[in-house]
Amino acid sequence: MQDLHAKGCLTPDLRGDSLEDVIRRCTESSHAAQDLASGLADKMGKAYSAVGHLAYEEAPGEQEPAAGS
Repeated sequence: MQDLHAKGCLTPDLRGDSLEDVIRRCTESSHAAQDLASGLADKMGKAYSAVGHLAYEEAPGEQEPAAGS
């Protein structure tokens, strides 16, 4: 990021924060997003474990007729 800044391809926001502050906030936000995504993946895994089997059960009346009937 510092190389991009030095080349003029990256500038801090208009609030006047230093590049270091912007990079720090970006890094903190990225880590927070990773933590949230990991927590969501755990919750989704638990939810799938609890109800995933329902996708493989046939609803009454949707069963195929026995062969030879």
